[in-house]
Amino acid sequence: MATMLIINHMCFVMITSLLLFAFPTANSIPVEDIDKLCKETTDVTFCLQSIGDDPRTLAARNLRDVLLIAISQSKVQVDDATTHLSTVSGKFTGPNGKRRIKVCKKDYGIASARFQTAWELTLKKSYWDMEKMVSLGTNAVVDCENVWRRDGPIQTSPLTSYNMNVFKLSGIILLIFQKLIQ
Repeated sequence: MATMLIINHMCFVMITSLLLFAFPTANSIPVEDIDKLCKETTDVTFCLQSIGDDPRTLAARNLRDVLLIAISQSKVQVDDATTHLSTVSGKFTGPNGKRRIKVCKKDYGIASARFQTAWELTLKKSYWDMEKMVSLGTNAVVDCENVWRRDGPIQTSPLTSYNMNVFKLSGIILLIFQKLIQ
C-alpha cells in the first residue's frame, strides 16, 4: 500500500512538472503577481514558501497553472500524511486511537481522490466542479483532525501539521478560484 502510494505520488508530481515545464518561462506569470497573490492569503509566509518557492511556479504561465500547483501541493500533503499515519498508527493501540486512525485513513483516501479529481477538472477549466472537489477533500481532512477531539478523551492529532497545510492550501486554491471566475 505504502509503495503504491509513493509511486502514485511521484507520478502525480512528475506529470504536473512536465505540464508546466513544457512551456518556455518567457511566458511565465511575473513573480510580482505571485507575491501579490500571497499577500491576499491568511498566511503570506506559508504561501510564499509553498507556492512561491515551488520550482514549477517559475514555469507557470497564468493563474490556472498556479492553481494546478496548489492542488498538487494539497494532494502531496494528503499523501505524505497517509504515509505518516502508517508510521504512527502503532502508537495508538487503544480502542479510541485505533478508531481514529481508521477514520483518518478513510478520510485521507477520500481527500486524495478528491484532490486528484480537482486537478483533472482544472486541466479541463471546469473550475466550479474543481472547487466542489477541493471542498470535499478539505472537509475529509477536517473530519480527520476533528476525530481526535470527539467520542472519547481528547487526543492530540499526529497529523495536525499536514492538516493545517491542507487548510492553508485550500484557502490559496479558493482565492485563485475566485480570481479565475471573475
